[in-house]
Amino acid sequence: MHKFKRFSVMLTLAAMAALTMAALLPTSAAVAHDMWATADDPTVGQPLKAVIGYGHHFPTLEDIPAEELPFFQVWAVGPKGKIELSQGSPNYSFTSKDNLEKATYLVISDVKPIYWSRTPSGDWSMKRKDETPGAAECGYYIEGAKGIVSVDGDVTPSLAVKAQGLPIEIVPEVHPGTVKPGQKLVLQVLFQGKPLPGAEVKGRYDAFSSLASDTAQAFVDTTDQKGQVAFVPLAAGSWMLTARNKAAYEGPGTCDATDYGTNLFFKISQ
Repeated sequence: MHKFKRFSVMLTLAAMAALTMAALLPTSAAVAHDMWATADDPTVGQPLKAVIGYGHHFPTLEDIPAEELPFFQVWAVGPKGKIELSQGSPNYSFTSKDNLEKATYLVISDVKPIYWSRTPSGDWSMKRKDETPGAAECGYYIEGAKGIVSVDGDVTPSLAVKAQGLPIEIVPEVHPGTVKPGQKLVLQVLFQGKPLPGAEVKGRYDAFSSLASDTAQAFVDTTDQKGQVAFVPLAAGSWMLTARNKAAYEGPGTCDATDYGTNLFFKISQ
């Protein structure tokens, strides 16, 4: 066979293999929402007013869809331990009973696993593939979010740099409140408590999101063998960083892949 023809055939086979692999995995961008956790105007002597962002328009807050709301578990962690939060209205708001002190807090949202299957009409069903007649694809989504909240400018690192045991999470090496635009912040992605190499980390901040498309990113990089990545914020603002990890789903015919996602929210000051 002529070299050019042989090369063309190889390219064609490679393309077919790539398309086949893509068909086996659910299109997470089509169904997975961004999720971020933070607090609205945290003030010493006032309750913690946590908010959970969920949608495709960061940092705009939207109601959590009623059918998904029961899957959300939201709490906070402070210097004295876990803080229970009560859900309010709108349904993405949650409030603590006790008042805040000058300290660093974490707001955490851990969503129970949800099946999403794409129907022949292109809609999405919260059911397994074998429960959705003619389903083209299925993903088993495990989502979590963590927000670092500094009250009265506190930058105590203890909570900010400590993993919270989420299935997948992003942990900063230092308190983000000590980092300025143009400085390096080393982050580590953990999966099941262990460093995750090769994970793509994406980032957006509020001013960027107001000008760019919903899919554009202000930061993109991949973790090294230690699961670490050097994040350099080019501007001050509220940042949301995202990392995902896919794995084959155990149970042929039931679903196609398990998709783990995590978001870390923090603020960078001038």
